[in-house]
Amino acid sequence: MNEVRPPISLFAGTAMGERIRTHDWRGSPVGPIDGWPAELVNAVGLLLPAAAEIVLFWGEDYVAFYNDAYAPTIGNKHPAALGRPAREAWSELWGDLKPLLDHVRTTGETYAAKDRPFYIERHGYGEEVFFDISYSAIPLSDGGVGGVLCIVSETTERVRAARAVAEDRARLAEMFDAAPSFMAVLREPGHRFELANASYRRMLGGREVVGRTLAEAMPEAVEQGFLDLLDTVVTTGTPFFGQNRTLRLTGDKGQGTHERLLDFVYQPIKDAQGAVTGVFVEGIDVTERHRAEEALLASRESLELATEAAEIGTWDVDIPARLLSCSTRAKTIFGLPLEQPVTIEDFFASVHPDDLDMVRAALEAATDPDRRASYDVEYRIIRPGTGEIRWLTSKGRAFFNGAGACTRALGSLIDVTRRKAAGEKLQESERRFRALSDSLPALVWMSDEQGEMVFANRGFETMLGIAPEQMLRDGWPAILCDADANAFNAARPAFLEHRRSLGRDFLVRTAAGDSRWIHAEVRPHLVGDTFLGHVGCAIDVTDAHLAGEALEARVAERSVELREQIGERERVEETLHQMQRLEAIGQLTSGVAHDFNNLLTVVLGNVDVIARTAQRAGLDDRTLTRLDHVRTAAQRGATLTAQLLAFSRRQHLETRTVDLNGLVSGMGALMQSTLGRAIAVETTLADELWPALVDPTQIELIILNLAINARDAMPDGGTLTVATANVSRRAPERAEEPPAGDYVAVSVSDTGTGMSDEVLARAFEPFFTTKEVGKGSGLGLAQVFGFAKQSGGGVRIDTAPGRGTTVSVFLPRGAPVEAPVAEQAAVVPPDVTGRTILVLDDEDAVRSVTADTLREAGCRVIEAADGQGALQALAQLDAVDAVVADFAMPRMNGAQFRVLAQRQRPGLPILFVTGYADLNAIRDVPDERVIRKPFTREELVSRLHAICEQSRPPR
Repeated sequence: MNEVRPPISLFAGTAMGERIRTHDWRGSPVGPIDGWPAELVNAVGLLLPAAAEIVLFWGEDYVAFYNDAYAPTIGNKHPAALGRPAREAWSELWGDLKPLLDHVRTTGETYAAKDRPFYIERHGYGEEVFFDISYSAIPLSDGGVGGVLCIVSETTERVRAARAVAEDRARLAEMFDAAPSFMAVLREPGHRFELANASYRRMLGGREVVGRTLAEAMPEAVEQGFLDLLDTVVTTGTPFFGQNRTLRLTGDKGQGTHERLLDFVYQPIKDAQGAVTGVFVEGIDVTERHRAEEALLASRESLELATEAAEIGTWDVDIPARLLSCSTRAKTIFGLPLEQPVTIEDFFASVHPDDLDMVRAALEAATDPDRRASYDVEYRIIRPGTGEIRWLTSKGRAFFNGAGACTRALGSLIDVTRRKAAGEKLQESERRFRALSDSLPALVWMSDEQGEMVFANRGFETMLGIAPEQMLRDGWPAILCDADANAFNAARPAFLEHRRSLGRDFLVRTAAGDSRWIHAEVRPHLVGDTFLGHVGCAIDVTDAHLAGEALEARVAERSVELREQIGERERVEETLHQMQRLEAIGQLTSGVAHDFNNLLTVVLGNVDVIARTAQRAGLDDRTLTRLDHVRTAAQRGATLTAQLLAFSRRQHLETRTVDLNGLVSGMGALMQSTLGRAIAVETTLADELWPALVDPTQIELIILNLAINARDAMPDGGTLTVATANVSRRAPERAEEPPAGDYVAVSVSDTGTGMSDEVLARAFEPFFTTKEVGKGSGLGLAQVFGFAKQSGGGVRIDTAPGRGTTVSVFLPRGAPVEAPVAEQAAVVPPDVTGRTILVLDDEDAVRSVTADTLREAGCRVIEAADGQGALQALAQLDAVDAVVADFAMPRMNGAQFRVLAQRQRPGLPILFVTGYADLNAIRDVPDERVIRKPFTREELVSRLHAICEQSRPPR
């Protein structure tokens, strides 16, 4: 039986219906209209005439159908969205829309929501919009769901308007709560708190009042009549204004009360019909202002009482009216009737004629808008009627308006007549005291409570030639010797604090530079219990001192001689002991170096001879390789000896430009032999490394020190890495790090146990160590830190427990050193063939290997075991081209031999061979005439060739 389809005439009558009927559906997933299922045709026919906004999403692709009411909702998506899958037209919100459609289509349940937000792009830009939605399923005849019918109503404008209102309300609430005045809203009936800002709650001690009636929240306010006032405002609709109304509030749990003084208004709130629906309360707490006003009034009253008690008068001049208002005390001082008004002219009339110009000038300067000087004068007045003269002192200041004109001047005055009289008596007493003290044959002085001299009599000038004015200016250092002056300054604080007396002799200097002895007696100057300083007197006791010194000199002369003899003997003995100790250490060091280097010389020399012999004999490569191993081991021993001797020197180390890459490379053998086979030593050398400004010997010691520390942190073995790098540092994070700048860094890293934060914090402290007693001094990193800082750099440690440690030493960047220009001429190999060489060495093995080396080089060699034998050989030989002589020999050393040999043969070339690390003994011998043990055949032949060529007479 064929299915009966609804006619497409259902689509007629609307714009969207006509568009659907004429649309080309061949490219749509739903196909032509005549192939649509009846449920789709019915659903489309149902939605098209509807006034509501409706969109239908049909099938698995959610093909869109919608009516005229919905088309404006999707903006520029219309009409392209018609008949297309929703994922194309609604791509920007498909992630939000698809789950909703899938839920309705798979479950058949209706989904509805109010003000549902969606992000949509419909007018050329994206925006958030809101809809009331209802999504329902359209069933098929087979029980499935054919599509989802969406009835929507856009609420975007309503939501945005509601949000704006909410934001406005929030802003108003914030302003309301932040207002400095207290505010509240009470709603009727019952005067219930609807709002109360922070100031209101703070005034009530933090009570929660919102939602409660006035009677519930503030029962004490009801008792004090505030409820009656509110009832009146509600009944009459008339505002109430309260000023200085007292509100007594009870504390928590009824404990204690406090009063607040308030200025406030009760403003009725009316509805559109004029009925009072509430009361707005607004006011300020004037309690503190009221208290301040009361305190100011009390202060003024206290000031008036104080000025009266101190007999201080006050005055106030009205400058424009030229009227003078005086306090009762001021009028009493002037001798004026209390009820009489006073003008400025009346005041000037009472001033003494001799002081009138001065007083006028002071008042004019104080009231002048340009000068505005302070008014501070002392003058005389003549009291009317009695003619009595009184001394007054007066101070004051003027006040000016906004235009700069003086409006008033006020101040105080004191009657100082008695003080002036007392001052004159004191001045007379001081004149008599000075006349008396100046006539004494002694030094008389006074000092204040700080020990500064305030009076000196003329005795200083007559006895020492120093004027009293100079003593007041320079004090005791002007006449005391340096030792006494220093002791005086050191003892002065305690001397003044304890108000001590003093009696002793002092050696002083006169103005002419002579020395005099004085005996001084000093006593504290007290007035009651008040300490005012010291009073002192001194007499000349030079003659008595000279007599005593002469006697003491005769008695002490022999004692001094004996003490000097004993002291000299002790100094000689101590010097001798020190020299002996130093000599013993020096001999031990040089002897060990000499003997060890002799052994290495024999080894290396014989290895070279054997190697050349083996090559000529055609021995196998394996034997030659073993000889190379022996030579390499001996050379490493020589290098190790040289480095260890350099490390142990006690000398002033000099900073110079150093290639750290070369230095680190040269230390590889030393570190490997020091650290043992369990530690793998690696180097990471930076390309184009900057030169470092550093002491090379000291940095070698630092690197070796850090390597040994790293070895101790790897008891089970590991890898030690020495690296170099160019570094530009920022501001330091820790005290041990260097300042900002360019540095050459050398770092030593291990794979050991690492450090904890506690150990790292103390790593650079002297004598701090985590090793067992006897296993470490704790000075290693302290020495690294001190060296780096003294070199102008710094140190940084990067570490963590179980992750190893890296210690980086930052050294100043040095200036680049220009490479020497290579000589253009070809170098001629040294040739000593046919030369007659005298070899002098007390060690048979060393002498033998040296002689064999020279013979192989083509020389005629004569050997001598001591200096005397060498001198005899020189006397017997016709010609000797040069002498190779050991420096350290018994009976006659190399230097002594040179003196005697060159007496026989002036200009005889002598090449010294030495194993000493300290070359002070041969410091006057040029470097090219000294070769250090152990040496190679090439070094010996080259050096001999050079000195022989230098000694050849010019042709």
